[in-house]
Amino acid sequence: MNEIASPAGARAGVPAEGDASPGADRLLPRPASRATRWGVLAVLLGFGGFLAWAALAPLDEGVPAHGVVAIDTKRKAVQHLSGGIVRQVLVREGDVVQEQQPLILLDDKTARANYEAVRQRYLGLRAMQGRLLAEQVGSASIAWHEDLLAARDDPWIAAQMQAQQQLLRSRREGLQAELRAIDEAIEGQQALLRAYQGVLPSRREQLVLLQEDLRNIASLVAEGYAPRLRQSELQRQVAELQAQQTELLGNIERAQRAIAELRQRALARQQDYRKDVENELTRVNLEAQADAERYRAALADLQRTEIRAPAAGQVVGLAVQTVGAVIQPGQKLMDIVPEDELLLLEARLEPHLIAKVGPGLRTDVRFSTFSHDPQLVVEGEVVSVSGDLLTDPHTGAGFYLLRVVLTPQGMAALGQRRLQPGMPADIIIKTGERSLLTYLMGPLVRRVAASLKEE
Repeated sequence: MNEIASPAGARAGVPAEGDASPGADRLLPRPASRATRWGVLAVLLGFGGFLAWAALAPLDEGVPAHGVVAIDTKRKAVQHLSGGIVRQVLVREGDVVQEQQPLILLDDKTARANYEAVRQRYLGLRAMQGRLLAEQVGSASIAWHEDLLAARDDPWIAAQMQAQQQLLRSRREGLQAELRAIDEAIEGQQALLRAYQGVLPSRREQLVLLQEDLRNIASLVAEGYAPRLRQSELQRQVAELQAQQTELLGNIERAQRAIAELRQRALARQQDYRKDVENELTRVNLEAQADAERYRAALADLQRTEIRAPAAGQVVGLAVQTVGAVIQPGQKLMDIVPEDELLLLEARLEPHLIAKVGPGLRTDVRFSTFSHDPQLVVEGEVVSVSGDLLTDPHTGAGFYLLRVVLTPQGMAALGQRRLQPGMPADIIIKTGERSLLTYLMGPLVRRVAASLKEE
């Protein structure tokens, strides 16, 4: 029995040396299975870390928009108010011009003829006005209007000023001559008056004496001591003296009346002179004011025959290059792209995104022009959003207009790169932060929420 059990026990126990069993290999640890477990653990840890990062790490949330580089003040369109015929084109496409530099000269024959006619009439009225003002205040010199002083180098204007100065002198001398004649007549009457008044006292004294003699002789004649002839002689002399006295009093009165009349005549002459001057001055003032407007309008028309640059910059879109070409009123002749003006970005925002965007938001700007540096991101800031929906005139699509300026940090990031108006740009307006998980799960959550509400 023992001999029989022994082999069985041996088979049931540890196998003998040299025996091979297929199940024995599964009971032993394998190096490959340990590596797999470490790999799975690493994957789980990595995925868990990714989920944690996706759930917790903040990412910028933004709204995309496409824009172009623009000038803050826009292009300056060069137009002409009334049109005309081109006499000379002074610039070419791409020329850099300074502010107020002549660009195009128009034919000025008609404008110059009208200007000269209006100018001569207007400045002639100003010269007359200066003379009348001098006459009004009694001045011997004329205070000329500033427009006359500015044009006094013109021989015609100088002649007008000289003629008015001579007219002032002659009219002044004529008035003074009339007043001197009246003064001389007054002096003559005053001399007569003094003479009459000088004779009158002696005549009165003589009359008193003769009347006394007459009274004395009358008593003697009555008593018979004196001849009546003597009494008659004295009576005759008294009558003559009384007549002379009456005549003297009349002459004195006439002289006084003549003096008063002459003085009144002098005053009336001066008043008439001033009245004539004031009436003429009123008329001239009205005409000068009306002609001043015509003069400025004619001068503006003449000056507009020289079409000048509204700002310093570069000529683009030159539409007129032919001498003799006709320019229509309001026709755009060219644009001036201002230099050294503030550059900004103008972008169009889709209407459904307007609620997320407002002034003050930061932006990331990429310029496709700088394709050799695709990593270049320039910081900007939204400075304005149009208050109402705008419409593209070509497509009819609605949009909101954004204006974005580059921050100092953004300008520093550009370095030596130069922006030009019209450059395209891709803009991301930063509207906040969210995690990657929120970004990935957001559409699914919204879809599930919507599906739960569907019947």
